[in-house]
Amino acid sequence: MNYKKIYLILACFFIGSKINIVLSQKESSFSGELTYSITKISSDKLENDFSLGDVAVEEKMIIYAKDSLVKRVHFSSVNGIQESISHLRLEKKILLLTLDSIDFAIQMPSEEVPSAMKNSYTFKKKCFPKKKIAGIKGFPMVLSHKMLSNDLHIWYSKTIPAKYNKVFPSFEGLPLRYYVVSEKGLYLYTLLTFKEYDPPLALFQIPKNYQLISLKDFLSLTED
Repeated sequence: MNYKKIYLILACFFIGSKINIVLSQKESSFSGELTYSITKISSDKLENDFSLGDVAVEEKMIIYAKDSLVKRVHFSSVNGIQESISHLRLEKKILLLTLDSIDFAIQMPSEEVPSAMKNSYTFKKKCFPKKKIAGIKGFPMVLSHKMLSNDLHIWYSKTIPAKYNKVFPSFEGLPLRYYVVSEKGLYLYTLLTFKEYDPPLALFQIPKNYQLISLKDFLSLTED
């Protein structure tokens, strides 16, 4: 794997994992599976069609949950499969990564979201229609970002805890259809399927062939 891609994966995971853990609340628990499509939105598409319609799926993210245990699997045609395991209550997180045919389970540090990240997005409640997404009633909000010239419509659930996909620290419910601004552009996340069941505990355990290592020690390996 290209080292530049490894650093990019670590940077994206580090930010995402801090968002998912921070501001954890005493919420109701959820066990099951959430599958999101991830689509990059061009500026032309955004300006010409706010509804965005049926856009082509470029990537997917699957979130498995078992109370406080969460496993995220990100499928990408560019970077392949990225996996992570988190324990929300204990604020522990592991990134599973392969380097030079060696499998590593990297212990990621737990820190709060930087103030710049907290202030990047603003939200307003607006009176536009609720909609069902993957069978779940979605409540509308308007998202604004300093890098966007337009406000965007998003939907979230009031019944499923936000901690299972805490992409926005201020949210109290699970985001169902939302946007993320990154250095690569604007991405639309849409919940495709929602399944409630009790996943096996083995799904959230570190595979036996993986070497447990701290982030500091892993980074020193890539510098050799």
